[in-house]
Amino acid sequence: MFHCVATSTDEQHQQTSTEHMKVNDDEQTKPELLDLAIVGAGISGLMAARTISEKHAGIQFRVFEKSAHPGGLLGGLKTRWITWHHFHAVNLCRELNIPLTTVWRQSEVSDTRRSLQSIGPFGESGPTKSDGSVFASVREMLVRLECTRFMSELDCLCTVKFIPRNSENMDHFLRKKLLFEASRQFFRFLIKIGTGFYPSELTVSDCLRVFRSMSSVHDLYGMLTLQNGHLQPVGSPNWEVLVEQLVSRIGHEMVNYSTNIVQVEISSEQRREIVSLTDSTGKRWRARYVIMAVSCLDLLQISFRPTQPLYFQQPNSQLGLWSMANFTVRYPAPYWRDHGYTGCIFSPAQCLICYESGHNQLSGTYFSPLRGVVDDTERHLIRDTVLRLLRTNFDCRTMQKPLECSVEVHPIPFYFDVFPTFERCVIFASTNVSCWYRGFINGSVQGGIRAAILALLEIRPQTITFREVTDMQCIHFKYFQRRSATERFWYSLNLASASRFLLGTGAALLTLGVCRMLYRAEFGGWFNGEMPV
Repeated sequence: MFHCVATSTDEQHQQTSTEHMKVNDDEQTKPELLDLAIVGAGISGLMAARTISEKHAGIQFRVFEKSAHPGGLLGGLKTRWITWHHFHAVNLCRELNIPLTTVWRQSEVSDTRRSLQSIGPFGESGPTKSDGSVFASVREMLVRLECTRFMSELDCLCTVKFIPRNSENMDHFLRKKLLFEASRQFFRFLIKIGTGFYPSELTVSDCLRVFRSMSSVHDLYGMLTLQNGHLQPVGSPNWEVLVEQLVSRIGHEMVNYSTNIVQVEISSEQRREIVSLTDSTGKRWRARYVIMAVSCLDLLQISFRPTQPLYFQQPNSQLGLWSMANFTVRYPAPYWRDHGYTGCIFSPAQCLICYESGHNQLSGTYFSPLRGVVDDTERHLIRDTVLRLLRTNFDCRTMQKPLECSVEVHPIPFYFDVFPTFERCVIFASTNVSCWYRGFINGSVQGGIRAAILALLEIRPQTITFREVTDMQCIHFKYFQRRSATERFWYSLNLASASRFLLGTGAALLTLGVCRMLYRAEFGGWFNGEMPV
């Protein structure tokens, strides 16, 4: 009896010792606690890391990138260039001594023998131009006038401090405001490639908020059609030199490559919030604060525990366009110039955007309904489609025989608004917060700066200056313009309203005329001085 009790006591002592050893082992194997973890080594993530490191405040941080190289999705539709208005990106290039050059633009591409034309969405040139009839020419002029006027109306509605709440469907708004179906198709395409959503998936308020974060609709259209001067680093059209400079400033050893973060868990330890990061292999890291500098598509693939941030809805992939194919084509000579074209194409009907990106070279984006992973067969199909469209638009058979042709297919990026911070320890950057020129290089730069300032306000608030706090704001009040009465009157007049007024007036006049005829037929003799029988 005594022996059994002694044995039980020894077993309990051994069990207690084993548990104590396990606790000690867990404490020893627990990852070190970082001050800050940055998920994503794109422009925004690297910019956040550079801002943190230049403070020299002894902040321990790491950058985690899922691919084997930094840079993110550079070379996309809206990350190819900047303008002088993108002051964050221009200032960054100036600080890093990165010289900028002007991209070929349609207003300056000229030929000594003849003037060159660009292919636009309103039948200016190309195979879709009008048949020469007076009716078609007038119709195209009215479509251009209507689209230009509606751009002004959208800019007047979105470039204000507070956007009024309007839950009306954006597609219904287009039908109400626009008379021609060609105008509606143009804005459906522009909204899709600008926001990632079709108008039928957005309310008017949501659409205006996203357009405001891109500065204006006119700026977006001007960027896509190269109407103004566009800048890019000398000899580095995909901004690799900017990425290299940022990585060298923060140190190559500070970036963990091939580390795909799949889970972010927030827990309480010693009365403070700690964030645990887990990658696809099961490896874990711990940090007091985390900056999520990843795209919306990647952000939705990450699991947040114990709760999930409030996201905007995802696009409906069944509606139509889903992927974008960025292409670059090089030829022995600029054949398009020989046929009288600048190389610029903006064709919503063909889902094609193209521009002259260099010597004997064209670049652009073709939008397709393909979903998921694109195989080699589909990639070749996209390549053949792009070359066929170039041959058709420029009316040149040799366009289908390039020296080189590269195609990269990605899902169309979409943008939604989340709060700058989540649970006070997870900070969102990149295109997931409402920065200025969102989706462009400038938006990524500003998003990284803003996320770094928010993190520093929590970790080392004494290192922040008042100028940095004001500069990180997503809305710059100098862009808010007080519209004159003439401008408000101009954008309030639209062809759709005028046509409804004329139709209503015509119907009223027609009804009045019919009633008058019936009255005269009934009492016509009485009017002639004869009493009705």
